[in-house]
Amino acid sequence: MLQDTGTQEDPTAENLLLKRLSDLENNPEESLVPYEEFEMGGETYYFTPGGFLYRRELGTEEIGGFFCGYLSDEAWRYRTDEG
Repeated sequence: MLQDTGTQEDPTAENLLLKRLSDLENNPEESLVPYEEFEMGGETYYFTPGGFLYRRELGTEEIGGFFCGYLSDEAWRYRTDEG
């Protein structure tokens, strides 16, 4: 399920990415690769191993950025080769 970080909000991450990717029944086709960047809502995001979602901050070249939340273990395993 969607996990709340309790910090700054990122509506794109919460409402689009994490909810959609957590819904295994209605969105079964999507797969994820750790550290593969993708754009949504004008922002760049990536997942780290274990399903932790980060938004890339402007000007950062290395791993880092704003932590946005994470997928449940079940959703992460389903969407990656780790399952």
